[in-house]
Order: sequence, then C-alpha cells, then structure tokens
Amino acid sequence: MKKLLILVDSKGPKKEKFVNLISQRLNNNVKVVKAYFSDLTVEIDGKNISVTIDNEDIRTFDLVYFRRVGNRFFSLAGTLAICLNQLKIPFFDTTFAEVGPDEDKLTNLTRLVLVGLPIIPTFFCWHTKIDEYKDYIIKKFGLPLVAKWLASHRGLGVSLIRSAKDFDLLQKEGESKNFLFQKYLENDEEYRLLVLKNEVAVTEEKIRTDPNEFRSNVALGAREEFINVDKIPQAMKDIAVMGAQTLKIQTAGVDILVDKSGKTWLLEINRGPGLTYDTKISPEIDKISDFFKRELGIK
Repeated sequence: MKKLLILVDSKGPKKEKFVNLISQRLNNNVKVVKAYFSDLTVEIDGKNISVTIDNEDIRTFDLVYFRRVGNRFFSLAGTLAICLNQLKIPFFDTTFAEVGPDEDKLTNLTRLVLVGLPIIPTFFCWHTKIDEYKDYIIKKFGLPLVAKWLASHRGLGVSLIRSAKDFDLLQKEGESKNFLFQKYLENDEEYRLLVLKNEVAVTEEKIRTDPNEFRSNVALGAREEFINVDKIPQAMKDIAVMGAQTLKIQTAGVDILVDKSGKTWLLEINRGPGLTYDTKISPEIDKISDFFKRELGIK
C-alpha cells in the first residue's frame, strides 16, 4: 500500500476535513497520514542525515504534501525539502527546496553535509519536543553537549549543556526558540577563513583568552591572530571554498574547528561576516577592496 504524508502547521477543522476528503477519494489504495511540522526531527551523523516524523522514518512515505507551512515552519520546510530531494521522495511544492537567504543554521548544515563536508554530529527537534528527546540527545552525544539557537550569532545563544537540568533552563530562557544540539568537541584551534568567491583571501585564528569560556568568538573576548593563507592546510581551504560555493555565498566567513585528535570540522558559514576595520592589524579590508576591483574590471 502506498503512503501519503500531509504536513500542516497547526490543528484546524478545515485541515481535518481536507485530509478526510482526500482519504475517502483514495479509497483503500493509499494510507493517508496527517502530521505536524513540529513532529519532525533531523539528525546529522557523519555524512548521513535522517529524518523522522512523529518517530516514523520519512523514507516510509511515497509522497509528501506540504499542505500548510506558515511563517513559523518556513525554514524547517526548506530543510525537509532538501532532504526529500536527496532521498528521492516526491513532494509538493518543490519551491521549498529553494529557501535562499532565509535559510537558518539547520538548513545550511543539511546542505553542507549532503555534499560530504565534515559537520559535527547534530540533532534537531522542535522546541516543544525538547523535553521528550532530551534523554536521547544525552545518550547520543554524552555530556557536556552544545545547544545552538538557530538564529544565534557572535556566540550569543550558544550554551554548554552540562546536565539534564540545563535543558529545563534552556527552554525557560529560550521560550519559543529552536535549538540545534551538537556533540561537544574539545579543541585548541578554531579558525575564520574569509572566502571571496572561489578562494580563501584571509585566515585568522581565534584564540580564547578566558579559561572558563568554551566559545571562540571575538565578540566574547577571543583574540584574533591573522595568519598567512599559504600556511593553512590546503584541505582546510578546500572545505571553506566548497562550503561557501554550496551555499552560494560569494563573501563568506567560514568557521572551522580542529579537535584534539587533529580532525577538521566545518562549524558554520556566515553571510556578511564580521570584519576588523583596523587595517594595521587585519588585511580584510584590503583584500575585499581588491576583490571588488577584480569584479569591476579595474586594475
């Protein structure tokens, strides 16, 4: 028997009526399942990505229909559409696979892992489901683990979860905010690579100055040390350029972490990256100016 999944944003009599009418007309040839976007989970592990809806593997469905998305679930619908494309599961409407600049961290990570880039193991569920999944998250990643608000920037909205009680505090502070949960990787090295179109133009190491701080954001007190691009491993530069190209960002700030074992991980890619405007310290402004000249055909 074929299975049709109809996804909606919330409960409502018209949505129920729609599902019932469709079920009646498809008779016994198709099992019609109605579910909510808030029932979705997305899990990234290595180069693999898995999606469940109300604890059922999305791959058990033959067709998915995005009946009502609403503003709240727009980015999540985009993430799901990208996954369905990869899994070759037909869905409507396919326009959701082209979310564009409205993509959030989850959508970006999904695109990056699907092209084989090294992404830290990640789990996502809707904020109303965190309590339901917290034991699973702890079992999967151990403690401590990292929680990232989907709209976090400059390290704000990124927390270290040290115990199950921290999940309750996270929900209280975050209210209706959605978070990614990731494995915590001990590290001494984190880099920001400025990618301009097809090449790495500037590299800096972000060095933590507070021994009690796990985040390496300059906005939170980390020191930046600019490094000759030629001294950075080619593999790291390739990851940065491929990541920026995958997300179609021509001026990208790519954050890369090297863990204690020496493995390189792509943390995230930033549009309109923060810059250091003191040209005596940073070559960023000069490199961007040169980039604009090339694009304008000016010598």
